[in-house]
Amino acid sequence: MAATLAEKSPRTWSSRLSFLHTKRALAALSLLVTVAIILIALAATHTIGSSSSSTSKQAESNNSTNSSSSTDSGQANSTTSQTSGEYAGSIADGTPLRVMCLGASIVKGETSPGTVGFRKVLRDDLVGFGVPVNMVGSVRLGDMIDNDLEAYGGNLITQIHDHATHIVPEALPNVFVINVGTNNILQNIDIDKTGEQMEDFIDYLLETSPRSFVIMSTLLTNNVSGGALEPNVLDINGQYRSLMTRFENSGKPVVLAEMHPSEGGGDEVPQLADIGPDGSHPLVSGYEKMGHIFSQAVKTADSKGMIQIATDNGYPDDGEAERSSTKRLRHR
Repeated sequence: MAATLAEKSPRTWSSRLSFLHTKRALAALSLLVTVAIILIALAATHTIGSSSSSTSKQAESNNSTNSSSSTDSGQANSTTSQTSGEYAGSIADGTPLRVMCLGASIVKGETSPGTVGFRKVLRDDLVGFGVPVNMVGSVRLGDMIDNDLEAYGGNLITQIHDHATHIVPEALPNVFVINVGTNNILQNIDIDKTGEQMEDFIDYLLETSPRSFVIMSTLLTNNVSGGALEPNVLDINGQYRSLMTRFENSGKPVVLAEMHPSEGGGDEVPQLADIGPDGSHPLVSGYEKMGHIFSQAVKTADSKGMIQIATDNGYPDDGEAERSSTKRLRHR
C-alpha cells in the first residue's frame, strides 16, 4: 500500500507541473492576443484618423472651391448688374423720349424769362429720370437747350390740330404734351365743342404716331376781368375730364395732367396767385408747377406701360445731338 502511494505521488506532482505550464502558456497567449488587439486597434485608429483627416481636407478643399466659385459667381453677378445698361433703373428702362409740346402761347412760354415756360423744367425733370430726351417740333423758341416745340399764340384747338398734321407724320413722337383751349375761352369760340374737338385731335395723334401716348392737361385757372371767364374754364375742364374717362374705358394711352385747383392737389397745382397780371399766363412759379405736373404724368404713363420706343425716323435720341443731324424739321 505504501508502494502504491509512492507510485501515485510522482504522477500528482507531474500533473501539477503540467497544469502550471499550461496556465502560463495560456497567460502568455492571452497577453499576445491582447497586444495584437491593441496593435490592430492602434492601426485602425491611425487609418481612420488619416481617412478623417483626408476627408476633412477634401471637404475643406471642396468648401474652398465652392466658396471661390460662389465668390466668382457673386462678382460676375455684380459686374452684370453694374454693366447691364447705362439707363438701368430709369423710367421705362431708359427708353428715349421724343417729346412734342403742342398748344398756344402758354406752351410757348410767353411772359416767362427766356420764353421757356414749363418746357425747361419738364425737360430737366425727364433727364433727371434717367432717360435721353429729344424735344421735337417745327418751331425753336426759348433760352434753353433742345427748344423745339409746336405752339402758336392765339390758336384754337382746331388750329393746333391743323398744324400737327404737317409735323407729326415726320417727327413721330412717342410723347405728346398738350395744353390748349384757353383761346377758345378768350375768343368765345366753340366753348361747348372743345371736348369733341380735343377728342378728334388726340385720336389723330395716336393714329398717326401709333407708338405714342398723350398727356392732356386741363386749363389753368383764369383771372381775366376779375375771374369773369372762370365758369367757361370749369366747363371746358369738365369736358376734358369726361373725355379722359372715355379714353380710359376704351384703353387709349392718354394721361390727364390736372392743372386746376378745383380738383385739389394743394400748392403743387397752379393757384390764382401763380397767374400773371394778364389773367391767363402763369408767373414763373406757375410755369414751374406745370412742368413738374407734366413730368409726373410721364411717370404715370410709365407705370401704366404706355411708353414705347419711338418709330425710327432718323432722329437722335438726344435733342442736342439733333442739332447737327442732317434730318431736321422745317422752321417757320
